[in-house]
Amino acid sequence: MKISVRDEMAPVAAGKSVFETLRQLEITAIEIDVRVDGSMPHLGPKIAKSVDILNESAATELAKQLKNEGIGVSALLLGTDFSSEHPDQQVQWAVRSTHTAEILGAPAIRIDTATRNQILSHEQVRENFIRRIGQVLQQTAGSKVGYGIENHGHISNNPQFLDGVFAAVGDKRLGMTLDTGNFYWYGMPLSELYGTLEHFAPRAKHTHIKNINYPAEMVETRRPVGYEYGKYCCPLDEGNINISKVVKILKKAGYQDDLCIENESLSKYPEDQRMGIIQRDAAALRRGLAGV
Repeated sequence: MKISVRDEMAPVAAGKSVFETLRQLEITAIEIDVRVDGSMPHLGPKIAKSVDILNESAATELAKQLKNEGIGVSALLLGTDFSSEHPDQQVQWAVRSTHTAEILGAPAIRIDTATRNQILSHEQVRENFIRRIGQVLQQTAGSKVGYGIENHGHISNNPQFLDGVFAAVGDKRLGMTLDTGNFYWYGMPLSELYGTLEHFAPRAKHTHIKNINYPAEMVETRRPVGYEYGKYCCPLDEGNINISKVVKILKKAGYQDDLCIENESLSKYPEDQRMGIIQRDAAALRRGLAGV
């Protein structure tokens, strides 16, 4: 396993590049947010945000640049909405991103089950996702790139929803971007969280590592979904979730890819403190890796 960081969480100082940030963090892999138009909004001023990375020549050029910098791509992050008014566009976004991931050497793509369509039931959202991800898998047959459903929001944090999708699709290339904090965000007591992570760890294609620091009296209670997350989200070394235990769960399940830092508490800190916070996050993961 190696440490990576979401591009959005890598503090890029004015006039600097994301590569300089990664060198300072001593992190050699990054998750890249790719939008439906192929733009990459979080890579900083020295990499054109407007470039269409879904274009083969642009992807090849970025791959060369990354290789020269000694940086790998842990995953591409897509905010797919297969229940949108334009599902075919969403399918092609995922298909084109698969080819880009192959060029960049990224082993996984984070995909989403969420939708802006609030009229649909969870069952309808599930069926739309199953249908469309089936098309993606069919159109990319033979690729080694995996797809990771992130457990987040009100739909895909439900273990029954996830199990139902995996059973219906039945393709090993479909797994999870396993988020260590989102089941806890969903309201699970801490002891239940670890068992749920153990259940889904064998399906992990990619990870988001985060933490939450609820008061002691709330740790083993079932809380409302998303309860005061903005207040209690925190750096990895401050929360209730035992990061070393999470790393051991992933290791036991045979997971060998990235541990991707997703610190959603950064906005609570002044900009000049954010690099230090991410450095602490990386140190917490290194301690976890040292203990497995």
